[in-house]
Amino acid sequence: MRTTVSLLLAALVACGSKSGGAGDKPKVAVSIFPLYDLARRVAGDRLDVALVLPPGKSEHQYDPTPQEMARLQGAKLGIAVGFDMDSWVEPVMQGAKLVRVGERVKTMPIAVEPIGEAEAHAGEAPDADDKPGAPDPHVWMDPQRMITVVDAIVGELAAVDAAGKDAFAKNGETVKASLRALDDKIAARAKTWTKHVIVTFHGSMSYYAKRYGVTIAAVVEPLAGKEPTPKYVGEVLAAIKRGNASALFSEPQFDRGPGETIAREAGIPLGELDPVGGVDGRDSYEKLIEWNTDQLERVLK
Repeated sequence: MRTTVSLLLAALVACGSKSGGAGDKPKVAVSIFPLYDLARRVAGDRLDVALVLPPGKSEHQYDPTPQEMARLQGAKLGIAVGFDMDSWVEPVMQGAKLVRVGERVKTMPIAVEPIGEAEAHAGEAPDADDKPGAPDPHVWMDPQRMITVVDAIVGELAAVDAAGKDAFAKNGETVKASLRALDDKIAARAKTWTKHVIVTFHGSMSYYAKRYGVTIAAVVEPLAGKEPTPKYVGEVLAAIKRGNASALFSEPQFDRGPGETIAREAGIPLGELDPVGGVDGRDSYEKLIEWNTDQLERVLK
């Protein structure tokens, strides 16, 4: 795929880009929606901030189309999470600086699941971001960590457009105030929950869970995009019973089938959590986090 990307970009350069002229705003490409939403708000009207991952697509193992790559040609800066989660953005950023904001915050390691994750997937090679003990890349699910990320974004945008430094700093303070208010609101809601144990489809909720006192008893697909083995499903069912989990949550970017089967066999509700957003009703970072909080509250309060 990288060879294809390189050839495409070379062709675009040879033919000349339709963007990037003297009168155009500098372009910034951002890998996933939660980062994109914060970056565009910090940038205001001074920069052209583009989203790489189309809404509805999974942040894992994405393969940009030639049309999507052409749209990002000429970007001066790329903003990604890092930790190999969104490494698909790197070929698009050839010739531009790529900032991995996940490296700017304190991370948690991916937990070694107590339900035999390593044995259940013996013989499979996990992606770097799925490997137990590696840094969990889903840092954006914690609003407190995103306050630090906003500071990083402010600095990187100022490096692209020095004249906008003060505007970026002012916008950044507004965004951070919104994130603090969001964090306070969710923390207050979480304190009213009488139940605290859930099962998730993918390992995207650990930072949120840690921040707001939720326990994840098991993960249906510890390896993104790899269907769990029958042995592993049995271990998940045992963990649900042992932890008295209140519900299992799928994600809109993945097949619901395995989650439906396990929820039915376990006799618990199947809900949905969205770690990426960018769709109607989840078209800002705050709306995304609050939407997920609504879904959890339905079964935990």
